[in-house]
Amino acid sequence: MTNTVESGEIHFFYRTRLGVRQPSGRDDLERVFLALVPDDGRHARLFVIGRKHLPRILPGESDPSERHWLLLSMVDAPEAVGKALHPVRYDTETRGERQTSEAVPAGAGRYAIVSGDDASQLVYRLVAPRRPGPAQEALGIRQEARYVIAVRNPSVEVPGFPKEKPAYPEDIAGQFADERWIDVSDPRLLDHENAQLVLIGAHEETAPFSIPDDGRPDPFATFGLDADAWPDEALRSGTFAEPKEEADPVEARGDRSKGGRRGGAAAAKTDSAAGVAAALKGVSFPSDRAGLVRHAQGNEAPEEVIGLLRSIPDRRFETMADVTKAIGEVR
Repeated sequence: MTNTVESGEIHFFYRTRLGVRQPSGRDDLERVFLALVPDDGRHARLFVIGRKHLPRILPGESDPSERHWLLLSMVDAPEAVGKALHPVRYDTETRGERQTSEAVPAGAGRYAIVSGDDASQLVYRLVAPRRPGPAQEALGIRQEARYVIAVRNPSVEVPGFPKEKPAYPEDIAGQFADERWIDVSDPRLLDHENAQLVLIGAHEETAPFSIPDDGRPDPFATFGLDADAWPDEALRSGTFAEPKEEADPVEARGDRSKGGRRGGAAAAKTDSAAGVAAALKGVSFPSDRAGLVRHAQGNEAPEEVIGLLRSIPDRRFETMADVTKAIGEVR
């Protein structure tokens, strides 16, 4: 018996290495991203794809040796995740200020996470491009596919996986028990930054599973990106696109390689949503208003940010997107 855990939009992006104008393969890329936007529309998840491509799928068989990691880099409202896809400006000790290019869209489609008796699977089908081209082939993106998917127990070290760890609340952390990996039967496992997943190449077709069809996914509309400032050749023809570098850059925070989170010292000193996100880094959800304030105080957030948090409605917040929405209600 199978159960559809969630469904929504799936998007793929790549960011080129510094100095590369026209990419021709994975060696020219700095990072490849996978974004999931559940159908409720409240939040989006941005993952870094290990090895910069999806696992190979061998026709007619599931190969457990074909496994790659996903690192959950960001969970926030779709528009906020869109900001992380902008060009990223950062400082270096030896070369001064540098800037990466925008993350270029390389595929858009629909997905479902399905939980069964033996394992959970991520199944997807592309809408754009109509037929995968050289760019998708290099990144392992197929017209449709399904992968075995599992979440890593953060208390267990796994060779070859990132060292970052999510701050799961007790009720979610308890699901792991002594298991090294667990299935994605609870979507809250995917709502905490630094969560790590493993993808195992399974099948080149989505059957027998179905994916709810709900419109035509558009990365520019979903993430609030200016279509005139972003290249779209990879979505239209499947070819690698040269970054335009016309979108407004954001300031890097932390490890820029994970996507270039907006924020940093400048944002932390404001009462913006980005400043609140910096103040609440590492917070465990669900939380109430008092819990958010205490966490921000523990992160030594500025008084204007703490004051903003005290002014939001006193209710249960399930995700950072819920906090962002509440901030919009009082500003």
